[in-house]
Amino acid sequence: MPKQTGRQNNEDSTDKLQGPSFDEIKEVAFQNVGSMLKDLQAFEQAIQNEDIAEIYRIYKGKLHEELKKTSNKNHEIDELLAQKIHDSFTQAFPFIHHEQKISPTMNYYRLGDYYRERATIGIDASTPEIFVLPNIDKEWREFAPGKRDALNKIEKEMDELDANIITAESEISNIDEQIKEIENEKASVENTKGLFNRNKTEEEIEDLDNKLQALAEKREGWLPYIEDKSKTNKQREQLMKNHHDMRLKQAVVTKEFRLIQQYFGSLKAMNQQIQDFLTAYLGSAKGGNHA
Repeated sequence: MPKQTGRQNNEDSTDKLQGPSFDEIKEVAFQNVGSMLKDLQAFEQAIQNEDIAEIYRIYKGKLHEELKKTSNKNHEIDELLAQKIHDSFTQAFPFIHHEQKISPTMNYYRLGDYYRERATIGIDASTPEIFVLPNIDKEWREFAPGKRDALNKIEKEMDELDANIITAESEISNIDEQIKEIENEKASVENTKGLFNRNKTEEEIEDLDNKLQALAEKREGWLPYIEDKSKTNKQREQLMKNHHDMRLKQAVVTKEFRLIQQYFGSLKAMNQQIQDFLTAYLGSAKGGNHA
């Protein structure tokens, strides 16, 4: 095979490196680095001025991923954002108190001070978002003043259990009487079975057997109420415990709604005021010292 010349090698190398010129590549790289530096300077300035809206805009959008990791290595940005929104939120709503720190960006707050304090509102500073905790929202929907659906349901179950225990003995006695009558009727039909009425009597016997089976199943359903008293007692105790727990939840929710009424006027007004706070916070939170 003929040996390639130096010129041929150079031509082949030139062919492989076809594309943007070195000067063009250099210009793009220069612009990219310049843009990163510009973003970093803007981010530094936003932090210096405590311009929260600008911090969110740059950090969540334009800032390079590696710069995000470096600037927030020990949750410095997380802590800054959490502290700033905490200060503004508790200043705007002094009756809402910090309850628990969940993470560098997540904190829980309670509404007022009362005999059963619990966290009701969460603030996620990374988003940012202010929200009613999901389990609290569920209870507020279920046990809001005037709502007794959950209590009515369990009270109905308790009444049905008591009624079944009371009536079980008489029901079984009545079923036993019916079973006895049908068995006697079945014996009578079997005694009259002959060659010429065999098909008819077999149909009658099958019908009586079906009735006996239905009565036996019905009797089986009543038996636990008189034979296994420990089971029914446990069932009653569990229902009573559930009822007590629900009444306690309703009492707590009623108190929380009174506080909401006192501080905001209504739950709808509370949600609106918190949303208005968040909008204003992101629009104007700038400067100021935090505790």
